Amino acid sequence: MSVKALEFYSGIGGLHRALALSSVRGHVVRAFDWDQAACRVYAANYGRDIVHKVDIGTLEAEELASLDAEVWLLSPSCQPYTVLNPLAKGDEDPRAKSFIRLIEVVLPRLFQMQKHPQRLLVENVAGFETSSTRGRLLATLHALGYSTIELLITPLQFGIPNSRLRYYLLAKYGLGDFPGTDGLELHVWRHIPGRGSDWIDTRVQSDGEAADVAVSAIHEYLDKDCPDDPHPHAIPDKIMERWGRLFDIVLPSSKRTCCFTRGVYLQ
Repeated sequence: MSVKALEFYSGIGGLHRALALSSVRGHVVRAFDWDQAACRVYAANYGRDIVHKVDIGTLEAEELASLDAEVWLLSPSCQPYTVLNPLAKGDEDPRAKSFIRLIEVVLPRLFQMQKHPQRLLVENVAGFETSSTRGRLLATLHALGYSTIELLITPLQFGIPNSRLRYYLLAKYGLGDFPGTDGLELHVWRHIPGRGSDWIDTRVQSDGEAADVAVSAIHEYLDKDCPDDPHPHAIPDKIMERWGRLFDIVLPSSKRTCCFTRGVYLQ
């Protein structure tokens, strides 16, 4: 039996791809995003019938109930919470309103209709765990009867050369606590309970990348060299001259990258 999922703030389909690659037998039946370009990419990857360009703040419980999905995948806007923005406003930021409405208004309405999701995954930036939105999210989920676990983890912990620390919340309804959490629903874990230990940034302990012996090099994830010259995805020289100092420039031998939207690969 395949689990049906809804993907909110779907972007180009990152969580769709993660679900497809996971051990869970499931598929996304509907995805929602407001960004037109992201929806076009999503449609090219997964089909036009799945993704809908819509203001998520206008979604109603009746529409979501008709989709009969057991899982919600959510990647709400990160700008209200990022530690890179000293003026981040949390739930006072207009970009946070649709997520808050979805959790505090639409989800309880689905409970009244007995059409609520059994599981939720929320993904966001490090910084969300200290936000007022996080407090409101947990308060609503626990009041509705969900068990939760929160994590701050990085792909480096799993041998993947990307250093972006991310916040994850998992929630499940009526299935007891998560294994290994001992009922600590307000604790933010720095590792998956029962698997490994907290990640320590080796850059503050030694000479950086050399200490990351368990992390694969970037070249293991790259396609074979493109014969075209220049490369079809090469960044023009004029952009490199003006903005190159702001880019995260890495080599095939590197064992760290940041967000792909800020990274540049040099042969």
